[in-house]
Amino acid sequence: MTTPATGAPLRGVVVGVSSVLVTAAAHDLGGASAPSQSAVVALLAVCLGIGWIASTRRGTGPLVTALVAAQALGHLTLVAVDGHVHGPLLDPRMAVAHAVAVAVGAAAVRGAETGSVRAARSMRRIVPVVLAAVTVDTDTVRPSLPVARLDAPSRLIDHSGRGTRGPPARFR
Repeated sequence: MTTPATGAPLRGVVVGVSSVLVTAAAHDLGGASAPSQSAVVALLAVCLGIGWIASTRRGTGPLVTALVAAQALGHLTLVAVDGHVHGPLLDPRMAVAHAVAVAVGAAAVRGAETGSVRAARSMRRIVPVVLAAVTVDTDTVRPSLPVARLDAPSRLIDHSGRGTRGPPARFR
């Protein structure tokens, strides 16, 4: 079993979530009505499944393929659940909206991957410097507050249920 790449889960999440959002928006901008709640749930299941598959692939080609599949299957899901009928072919506005959605999704995924790699590289440089600047002398470390021990429990502790417990003495 091979270990997945560090950015693979991020890629899957961004592909799945962005596909849900841009598919619904593209379908709406293409002339269909806003999807119903049941259509959104079905769309979420389809797009997150495609996102999970996309998390197992690397490279730009599989990314674009996953986004195109998410748009196509998302469109078919919205048509099947909501019953939006637009003839045998896609309306040109809807086709353009879905194509733009693929481009927006690819830009979002690449931006998230690039940003996470840059953040990780920055943290690799910053954390050792911060840890080197912090010195702790273990011989002089003392608690910040004095520790006080109570001989008798306070009333708050007695009433909290942590006092002496048990049956009355006559039943023992």
